[in-house]
Amino acid sequence: MSETPVPGSADSDYATPEVSTRALIIGGLGFLALLTLLYLLVHSIGDDELKRLVERAGVWAPLVYIAIKALTFTFAPLSAGPIQFASGILFGVIPGTLYSVLGEVIGGSVNVLIARLLGRRIVKRFVGDAAMKRIDEFYERHLDDWKSLLAARLLLFSVYDFISYAVGLGHIRLFVYIAVSFVGGLLPTYIFVAIGSQAAQNQDVLLLFYIGAAALFVVWLLFRRRISRLWRMLQSQAKS
Repeated sequence: MSETPVPGSADSDYATPEVSTRALIIGGLGFLALLTLLYLLVHSIGDDELKRLVERAGVWAPLVYIAIKALTFTFAPLSAGPIQFASGILFGVIPGTLYSVLGEVIGGSVNVLIARLLGRRIVKRFVGDAAMKRIDEFYERHLDDWKSLLAARLLLFSVYDFISYAVGLGHIRLFVYIAVSFVGGLLPTYIFVAIGSQAAQNQDVLLLFYIGAAALFVVWLLFRRRISRLWRMLQSQAKS
């Protein structure tokens, strides 16, 4: 799945500034923790040694990576954040991006087929009650055509596994889902893979992320009420 899913419906997630602040802190700390662990891992093993291990594995290395990435999209308790950040180190930024997107498209297509062929009851078993509320919301309000799906792919990539189940409950065709998911996933995935690659190899880049995260948090604390009002206004417009 995606790297930082938030339980519950969107309405409950953003009902008050306090809830949003707590989610922001948890997500930000998790993001920085992953980058820090990746940096320590790469420098303890050595990026050259990691690359040699991948080369010795041959074609199995990307195949196993794609399979793991697909599984994290289908099974909600799993997270692909650490391996996606590491894919740039293991395979290179461009191949790592392509392998990551392929895994997401394959796993997402499985989600669509599970929802379309087996229905809500089976989906609920995979994702749980809280995530099912979010899936229903996407299905009912936000997934009208390929344009809305593309917007979700670009802006809501952290919950795109749930959105894939919602597509299966709707009327968007599978080949449209595959095309939009692949093309729309290239840019956000490239950004995350490049971030992981740079932060894992360069202590200065990792420090910049700490500074940037701190600055964003300060901005949120200063303007959180205005941001929350704007978000609720956008939500009300989307529902109308």
